Amino acid sequence: MFRGLTMKLFWLVLLFVYPGYALANSWPGFAKQQSCLELYPDFHHLVKDMRQHQPWYKAEYWLAPWLLPKQQFDQTQELECAQLEYHSDTILVQAWGLQPKAKGKQKWPVIIYNRGGNSALGRLDYVSVLRQLSPLAQQGFIVLASQYRGSVPQDQQTYGKDQFGGADVRDIHQLIELAKKLPAADANNIFLYGISRGGMMSYLTAHQRDDIRAMAITGAPTNLVTELPRKPEMELIFRSLIPDYDQHKVRELEQRSVIYWAEQLPATLPILLIYGGKDQRVHPDNSRLLAAKLTELKRPVRLIEFAEADHLLTDYKEQERQAMLNWFRQHHYGPATAAP
Repeated sequence: MFRGLTMKLFWLVLLFVYPGYALANSWPGFAKQQSCLELYPDFHHLVKDMRQHQPWYKAEYWLAPWLLPKQQFDQTQELECAQLEYHSDTILVQAWGLQPKAKGKQKWPVIIYNRGGNSALGRLDYVSVLRQLSPLAQQGFIVLASQYRGSVPQDQQTYGKDQFGGADVRDIHQLIELAKKLPAADANNIFLYGISRGGMMSYLTAHQRDDIRAMAITGAPTNLVTELPRKPEMELIFRSLIPDYDQHKVRELEQRSVIYWAEQLPATLPILLIYGGKDQRVHPDNSRLLAAKLTELKRPVRLIEFAEADHLLTDYKEQERQAMLNWFRQHHYGPATAAP
C-alpha cells in the first residue's frame, strides 16, 4: 500500500518539478522536446526575454500589445506546446508542435505548417508560434512546423544546410511520418499550409505523396524562372543555397516551380490559393496562373484574392485563417471536427 502511494507521489512531484516529462507521451519519436511552459512559465518571462534579445521590442514598444499578445499567450497555456527536434537523414531539424489537450480517445486532424524565408531568416520564434500557430491548434488541430535544415547556420554539422527546396523537402516528409504516430493524431486527415517559400515546399511535398487531404497556400512562388528577373536580388540566395545552381540554373528553378509539373500533383488534391493583390515580394500572377492551369486540368482549386493586401496579408490574417480552416474542414475525411 505504502509503496503504491510512494510511487504516485513520485510521479506527481516529477510532473511538477519537470513538466517537460509530461510531454513524453504527447510527442513520441522526437529526439528532443521542451515544453513551452518550461521556456516561458509566465508572460513576464516572455516579456523579459524579448527586452533582452529582440531589438524590435524596444524600438517598437508602442506596438507591443499587438506584437506580443498576452491574451494569446494565456490561451496557448491551455494547449500542449513544445519546442522539438527530430532526425532527418543524418542531421537534426528543429520544429514546434502544438495540440489540444487530450480528451479521452479524441483524434485531431493535423496541419503541417511550412514557413517562409530561408536558413535562419523566417525562423519561428515563440512569438510567431503565439500569433500564427496557436490559433490553429485552438480550433481543434495538431499543428507541426518544421524550421527546415539549415535554420542554425552556425552549426551545419548538426543541423545541416538549407537547399531551398532540395534535400530539405525530406524534413517535411519526416515530420509528416512523425505526425502520424502521435497518439492524438488523425492520420487520415493530414493538411499542408504553406506561406511564401513554404508554399513551394508544400507543392514539392505533395508531389511525392498521396496522403495529403488538402492544401492551403498563401503568397507562394509558382514559377521561379519568371520571378527571378522581377527580384534579381534572389539570385544571391539561390546561388548560396541551391546545389549545382550555376551549372544547371534553369533546371533547378523549374524543379522548384510547380507551374512546370502541376499535372503531376495528385489529381484529387484540393488546393486553396490565397494572395494579396499588392504583393511586392511574390507577383500575384504566380497564384493566378497556377489556378488557371489547375482549372484547365480540372483539379479541385479555389483562388482567393485580397486586392489591397501585401505579401503577408498583414491586415487580413483573420480572414486568411478562416478561409484556410474552412477549406480544411470542407475536405475533412469523416465527421468534421468542431472547434473546441
